[in-house]
Amino acid sequence: MKKQILFKFLLLTIVVGNSTHSFGQSKPRLNKISGYVTYNEFPLELVKVEIKDSKVKTTTNRKGYYRIEAPEKAVIQFSFKGMKPVEVIVEDITKYLNIGMVDEVNDLETVVIKTNNKKNKFRDEDEEDDQNIETAYGTINKKSVSYGKMKTIKSNSLNIQGSDLIETLSGLINYQGVEYDSRRIKRVRLVPNLSISNPEESLAIWDIDGSIYDDPPNLRVGEIDKVTVIRSVSGTTKYGMRGSGGVIVVRTKGAKLKKKKGGKNKANKNIYATGSVPYSTIKLTPSYFSILDTVTNDKEAYKSYSALAEKNKNSPSFFMDMARYFKTEKQLDTLSLKVLSEAEVLFKDDPEALKAIAYIYQERGLHQKAIGLYTMLIELRPSYSQSFRDLANAYAANKEYKKAWNTYLQYLQAGNYVLEGGIEKMVHSEMSFLYLKKKNASGIRENAEIKNLNLENAESDIRVVFEWNTTEAEFAIEFVDPESRSFAFEHSQEKNNDRIVDEKLRGYSSNEFYLYDLAKGNWFINITYQGNKKYEPTYLKATVYRNWGRINQTQEIKVFKLQRKEYKMGLLKFNSKLSTAGY
Repeated sequence: MKKQILFKFLLLTIVVGNSTHSFGQSKPRLNKISGYVTYNEFPLELVKVEIKDSKVKTTTNRKGYYRIEAPEKAVIQFSFKGMKPVEVIVEDITKYLNIGMVDEVNDLETVVIKTNNKKNKFRDEDEEDDQNIETAYGTINKKSVSYGKMKTIKSNSLNIQGSDLIETLSGLINYQGVEYDSRRIKRVRLVPNLSISNPEESLAIWDIDGSIYDDPPNLRVGEIDKVTVIRSVSGTTKYGMRGSGGVIVVRTKGAKLKKKKGGKNKANKNIYATGSVPYSTIKLTPSYFSILDTVTNDKEAYKSYSALAEKNKNSPSFFMDMARYFKTEKQLDTLSLKVLSEAEVLFKDDPEALKAIAYIYQERGLHQKAIGLYTMLIELRPSYSQSFRDLANAYAANKEYKKAWNTYLQYLQAGNYVLEGGIEKMVHSEMSFLYLKKKNASGIRENAEIKNLNLENAESDIRVVFEWNTTEAEFAIEFVDPESRSFAFEHSQEKNNDRIVDEKLRGYSSNEFYLYDLAKGNWFINITYQGNKKYEPTYLKATVYRNWGRINQTQEIKVFKLQRKEYKMGLLKFNSKLSTAGY
């Protein structure tokens, strides 16, 4: 039974409001959409791009570029032989879509045989270590959400009749082909050839005990411990462009013995057991900062910034970088705010840029400025449900509870509901808090018939809400509890397409989580960023509500700029004292 809030006085308004949308509908506006389609960072030519259930279609050119027109809510389908089709729902603001395609995997599903609790006498002594693949560029954890699907072959499965390593693995690895390069060296192809002019770019490489080869050295079957095949771009990212054709990692028994003899390496204090890197150690410093490093006064700083702004006037992230730089590096808070104000004017018609700027205002506690932007966003995207929720939430953060309540009522009058899934669940939690804890301050006079209304997870010490400024962002948020158990929320088309479809149809880009058992130790929250389908970085806002469900709850807001793909970052850390350390 889905939980819902029913307001008697609103029912007629909602019914009438919904019925008016059935009349006077005009011809849908067409969005002009363009972008690039790639595979392993290489442009993909002749990809079929079409509007689903229509006759509108085109193909990508030699650079992987395409252009097409589509109305809001239409579905654009990208298809190419041997690749998994990609479908993207068009939003009201969609202009650019850069698509990265992946192989269409036809492997049989793994069959798991359950046994009793007795130890399996055939279990490999190194079974736990099999989850970690040692490569020339460090360790890859197979269970990590960031590295995609891999296939591992044990030594007892190898073909002992093969004359070389390629033949030894034949039949065990699904080769796309075996061919000779320009030097007449026998090479393996794991992925389709994407370059007519240089087909060797997409040939596989070999990682033998940490050394890289185009063709494998002579190895006897008896020397091999295991072989791991990495095809996906997420798995080969450590190898750069050289690994774009896939990597075959071979670990010999000699390397295995050496590792056992050497014992475990000392732990790096900057790396969690889960393999994340503290956010503060990741330096993504744009080149234009160096121009400002020598500036010593406000006037010269603004003059240098203005010259750079003219060259970067189409990049919202430039202005947000500048605002952060002036505040944190130069301690020029007034100039920082001036930069954000100028960005508001420049990008007044760009909802995603305005939302990111509002995040920064909220992080700084400038809730009134954020309220102004969220009000603009409702005007720009009146059908986007989260526009109302964001404004109401900003009012509540500014302790304007009555305005917050009235904005939530506007959310309902727009035809939205308060249910168990997606943004509705968040609105349910926030309206419940106002109604039960801040009823007098909110000036609530409505006779609300509230069914099953309670503060869900009110016993939790911390409620964390993540919001991102574009639905095209792809990432995974990993939570690690005090007992080192982890669970993840993955926001990607490949792993959670239904969720992204729901976001676009209902208009939201956020999710809430509750943390428990804080007294038992630390919680860590990590993120692995996978990029987005647009040119700009993604801005992620984390709002931490402490003492959730209590009248004297507090909140803290942190904003993160996600730019580098495939980087697992430690964002937040919580301990029993409810303190937060930003990473």
